[in-house]
Amino acid sequence: MSWMELAVRNAGMRRGITALSWALCWALVRESLGRDPSVEEVADWWRESHRTAYREQAAFRQAFPTLDTPARILESNDARAKLQSAAANFDKADEKRNQRRSVPEIEVLQLGLMSATL
Repeated sequence: MSWMELAVRNAGMRRGITALSWALCWALVRESLGRDPSVEEVADWWRESHRTAYREQAAFRQAFPTLDTPARILESNDARAKLQSAAANFDKADEKRNQRRSVPEIEVLQLGLMSATL
């Protein structure tokens, strides 16, 4: 089963995609900071409201109730390499962080299609 299938099964299509988008955005902040970020740090890094960030984290928790953070989704070597490259690109281009929608949907889809390991 892929992460996308698990997310959609647990939370539905819309919230499942929101959950995976949150996971990717959280991971990019983690790569940039070098540690697990708080919800507020994710919101501030992406320049979005804290309420929005908490709402998206709630979608993540619904989609992946056994996970405390998205770290488990991002453990594979493929995911790590992709995240390090993406984080470097976002750090260089600060204007890309104006809103969450700046994360390409194809990257969320690629993350979601990776095999889930729980």
